[in-house]
Order: sequence, then C-alpha cells, then structure tokens
Amino acid sequence: MVGVIILYDHVHPNGAFNKSSKIDMKGCIKVLKDQPADNVEGLLNALKFTTKHLNDESTPKNIRTMLQ
Repeated sequence: MVGVIILYDHVHPNGAFNKSSKIDMKGCIKVLKDQPADNVEGLLNALKFTTKHLNDESTPKNIRTMLQ
C-alpha cells in the first residue's frame, strides 16, 4: 500500500495527498498506525521522506500532522 501511494504521489500532477485525490490518505495512515510500531515505523518514514507532495500547500494540515 505504501509503495503504491509513493508511486502515485510521484506520477500524479497533484499528488496523493491532495484533497481531490482518490486515495483515502487519512484511512491509510490510520491503518498503518493501528499496527505494532516496530512493524510500520519504516513504512511511515517512507511516506514522510520519499513522497513529493506531502509538504505542498494543497495537502490538508491534518494529514501532515498525522505523519509527524
């Protein structure tokens, strides 16, 4: 799931985090955070540090906050 989000974020002009995105980012992040921390720390870090549009103005603040 994380790999597809990263790929989509790099390929789509508006990215995966934009409100108009078809990806339920809030739901995806919640699913990851519900898992044991040692299993998903690397996946959450991948979303934080390898995505292109996370820090864009169009990214909702609550999504940015969830990944910090």
